[in-house]
Amino acid sequence: MKKTTYIFGLLLALAATTSACDKQEKPTDQVATEEETAKPDEHAGAQGDALQGDWKAHDVHTHLSPYAYPVAIKVMDDNGLYRMVNMSGGGSPRYRQANLAEADKFDGRIALFFNVDWEDVDDADFGESTAAALETAVEQGFAGLKISKALGLGVKTEDGELLAVDDPRLAPIWEKAGKIGIPVGIHTSDPKAFFEKPGPENERWDELKLAPSWSFYGEEYPSRKALLDARDRMVASHPYTTFMLLHFANNPEDIDYVDRLLDEHPNVIVDVSARLAEIGRHAPEKVRKLFIKHQDRILFATDLGLRARPTEQGLQYRLTLGSISKKPPTLEDVADFYDKHWRYFETDEEAIEHPVPIQGDWKVHPIDLPREVLDKLYWKNAERIIFAPWLGRRAATSVADRASALITQSQ
Repeated sequence: MKKTTYIFGLLLALAATTSACDKQEKPTDQVATEEETAKPDEHAGAQGDALQGDWKAHDVHTHLSPYAYPVAIKVMDDNGLYRMVNMSGGGSPRYRQANLAEADKFDGRIALFFNVDWEDVDDADFGESTAAALETAVEQGFAGLKISKALGLGVKTEDGELLAVDDPRLAPIWEKAGKIGIPVGIHTSDPKAFFEKPGPENERWDELKLAPSWSFYGEEYPSRKALLDARDRMVASHPYTTFMLLHFANNPEDIDYVDRLLDEHPNVIVDVSARLAEIGRHAPEKVRKLFIKHQDRILFATDLGLRARPTEQGLQYRLTLGSISKKPPTLEDVADFYDKHWRYFETDEEAIEHPVPIQGDWKVHPIDLPREVLDKLYWKNAERIIFAPWLGRRAATSVADRASALITQSQ
């Protein structure tokens, strides 16, 4: 009798949790209306007035391979980072499962974003089947969806044409993301210089020399404006889906555009990953004003990459800090990489080096953000938009598993 009563009570609790999750899954403008700024859990340390806490920030845009997680945790611990988002969660089921298994070893510190497998893009039900795979991945523990710049610049249909960012066949994917309440991180287009003629006159020539495939100059590619316009139309067509426009909406060269974009689309958030070189070229007063105005919708991120594989000689890793480098960086370089981010956002120095030197031989102008804006940029916005919903779903799944096991035992 006691066992039955206990199971019944647990099921009631599960029902309440499920009901709460159902409410979260209804289309809502979570970016514009939610004011909750949940603090990292009690293990995260205090966020002191002078950034004296054990943890300073979450990095919501990294690329990690499964074997790299122990090294990533060390990077996080050494640099005051509490959580990371691995944007490279995987397109194939096998790779996604490998990522999940490794991430689960570091409970709650690394969240994964689902990646789309474009191989079957010409299938009539591609949008619906991908949406279903996304929903399954979220049920398994994924926190969001990442769309790479391949959409618009690389994925081709059977007729040889590039798949447009706002192709209506993809609508079921965006609608599903909105229904289940996850953000869509999307990388559309690339820096302005990548669409200009490569050569010594191009200000990003040092980068393009090392990565010639990053050049999208020529008639075979859509214009940069056409790509951004298609993305913005897609965002407008799905107002109940939160779109995380990566790399400062991939147009940090035009601060006024980013400002208008955030004004016009309350379902848009942006991250700052790998774009401080461009953001910091503008007048600091203007950038500071934008960050204060949109303080609830900008997230800290770096585009740090860490790949690792086991060998007979031990774990070998490959590190990238925002972009490629002439000289491969080491773990000893990571602290300086993050410190330059902190200096840009927190100080009033006149001009400093930006974190990714290969992106341009110029200085950037720090913006000295207020304390409350720094907290939102560094971790509060990420907690509200990404991590709190993700952790809530994980907790609900755990309750469901326990209830199912108890019912089976009682039969």
